Amino acid sequence: MIEENFDKIYKAFRIDLYRHIFSILGKREGSLSATDYFSAETIFLIGTPTVSEFAKALSISQPNATYRIKALMEKGYVEKFGADKKSASRLRVTEKFMRFYHEDLAYGNFIFHRLSERLNAEELAEVDKIFEDFIRQIETEQGERKSC
Repeated sequence: MIEENFDKIYKAFRIDLYRHIFSILGKREGSLSATDYFSAETIFLIGTPTVSEFAKALSISQPNATYRIKALMEKGYVEKFGADKKSASRLRVTEKFMRFYHEDLAYGNFIFHRLSERLNAEELAEVDKIFEDFIRQIETEQGERKSC
């Protein structure tokens, strides 16, 4: 039962999120494709990755990562910085991308607000504890992947 309910919530959340992202992408002139958006968001979420770190995070080939980054740079959503003879350049999203992303963050706040309206303080504290457990597990798994 819990697995089925979780699956329903997860699928509904993903569909609603994708609907929201596509509505953002469709509103803007010179819009990003969904692949562009998710690639730029990955760069933002990682921090300031190198091309290799970006490729590894998405489990894609270096040439594929380079292709995606080049397209994002040409559209003005990602830029390279910090290159010198000893180190690879790093990537960061531009303000142009952040204008899209801020609308996406508003959606996350909307979802949280819906959750907090439906639960009392005790239930929210329990959900928060569950989230903290998930976060610790995710951080552990990410640490294990980095050391491989």
